[in-house]
Amino acid sequence: MRIITAYSDRAFYKNIRITGLPKGSTMTRLLKITVLAVLASTLAIPAMANDKEVINRQCKPEPENQCAFGELRNANLAGKDLHDGNYDTARLDGANLSGANLSGSSMQVANLTKANLSKANLERVHLHAAQLMGADLSGANLTSATMTKAFAMGANFKGANLTKALLQGADFSGATWTDGRTCADGSIGGCK
Repeated sequence: MRIITAYSDRAFYKNIRITGLPKGSTMTRLLKITVLAVLASTLAIPAMANDKEVINRQCKPEPENQCAFGELRNANLAGKDLHDGNYDTARLDGANLSGANLSGSSMQVANLTKANLSKANLERVHLHAAQLMGADLSGANLTSATMTKAFAMGANFKGANLTKALLQGADFSGATWTDGRTCADGSIGGCK
């Protein structure tokens, strides 16, 4: 059995061909739906951070917390000690985290769009596939942070410390880099 896909805006479903199974069979239809689900989840990573409004109501912004799926949009957490917390898939878009200590925290697939992280301590923070579009990370300490496949388009990193940070696959298109220059479109894995 082989699965062959071809892209079409009009009828993506119709352009998935599965060889080795009868055309129109239940198994063929199920495989097509599965392929679509996998492709949709792969292509929609920027929208994955808690976009289904699953909310962790026990989330308390404090050290060593469990705030995965936390709802902290527009929260004022400036200067707070939030070290070693779990913010995976949390909604922190628009939050004020300036000067906050998030060292050692996990923020995978978290939404930090337009968040203020200026002068925040993000040392050893795991930001894999995090949404940092338009975020202010100026003067932030990102030493040894993992930012693989992060979406940092238009973010401000001026004066930030990225020593030993892992940046593979991260998109920095239009971002302001540590030295103040603007990153070119297609700046993947660093500023170009």
